[in-house]
Amino acid sequence: MLPPLPASSTQYAQQLRQGFRWLRFGPALEAEYRNYCNSNEYGRVLWFCAICLLLWGGYSLFDLWRIDGALLDARQRALLTPLHALRLGVTVLIVLTLASAWRRASVRWVQATMIALGVALSCGSAMAVYVYKLLGVPHETAILVAVMMGLFLPFAISLWAQLAMAGLYVASVCILAWAAPLPAVRGEMLRLGVELGLSALVFAFGSYWREHQRREQFLYRGDAHWLAMRDALTGLYNRRMFNHHLALLMAQARREGQPLALLLLDVDYFKTYNDNYGHQQGDAVLQQVAQVVLASIGRPLDLVARVGGEEFAVLLYGGSAVHAQALGQSLVLGMHQRALPHAASPVAQMVTVSVGGAMLALQDEARTLYARADRMLYEAKNGGRDRCCWEETLQA
Repeated sequence: MLPPLPASSTQYAQQLRQGFRWLRFGPALEAEYRNYCNSNEYGRVLWFCAICLLLWGGYSLFDLWRIDGALLDARQRALLTPLHALRLGVTVLIVLTLASAWRRASVRWVQATMIALGVALSCGSAMAVYVYKLLGVPHETAILVAVMMGLFLPFAISLWAQLAMAGLYVASVCILAWAAPLPAVRGEMLRLGVELGLSALVFAFGSYWREHQRREQFLYRGDAHWLAMRDALTGLYNRRMFNHHLALLMAQARREGQPLALLLLDVDYFKTYNDNYGHQQGDAVLQQVAQVVLASIGRPLDLVARVGGEEFAVLLYGGSAVHAQALGQSLVLGMHQRALPHAASPVAQMVTVSVGGAMLALQDEARTLYARADRMLYEAKNGGRDRCCWEETLQA
């Protein structure tokens, strides 16, 4: 029977093992999750607002048809003005949120308008039903439960914001019940408050597990994506991602007129090291080399990858050839500072590296740039190893 695969050590896998019962990750992972969610929210918000506008506008037009002001007394007619103002105000908020999502406004602005819309839609519906009862107009109180369901549907709002809006919704119904002048209306509103409270519990439970599953899916997806583009031993990018980024950076460098340097690094006599110290110790050496190389870069578009067994690649975007060559020398010296013993090396009694580099030329393709850097790497090896070689024609 085959042994089980080792557990993944990515931040996504660690969060999965820790759990997230309060629907919250660590700061960095939470920010990444928010960006992941927000990238797909505009279309969902558009659909939600379109449905709200259709339903709310339909009920508003229906009111104009079924409420005859001529049949109402003065006290009842006085209730029509706030009802019409309420209809108009909520409609404006729906249109504002719709326009924000359509024009792809900032996520914070869309979320703010969604929260304002949720509060207005829920409290406005409660107020409209309250006015209907005072007017004695037939209506369907089940619409309040439908609105409660809608509060837990907006994808751009967190569960905690949804719970806060639902609590405010139930509170507004209870306040209207307390303020009702007629006992019958007061009893009906209190009954609706109880129904909405129970509905909130059901919808909140469903919304909790929906977000929990969405977060779980995000973690599984992030873990799989990380493992697919990273080298499992060193945590650096793998050859596949290196090739992808190389093509992108070459195109961007030409478009922006920026220099691009490629450095290839190889551990000297690594096979001999493995034969003498064992593969487990050899893996530890590769991890040390990865740390040295990774510590050498600092710009956002710089990239380090493990492209072979003991071979690493460094892409430097926007730096001069002088800077790139100096960095290559620092990689050689950085391994000296680690002073990892290598008694079988004819170069030194420690682990050393050879580095070769080239700058992007106008006629270069990805394979030709790589071939030129690889040629410099072999020159470093043929010249005695433990050094950095650079194309002389591109050193200026």
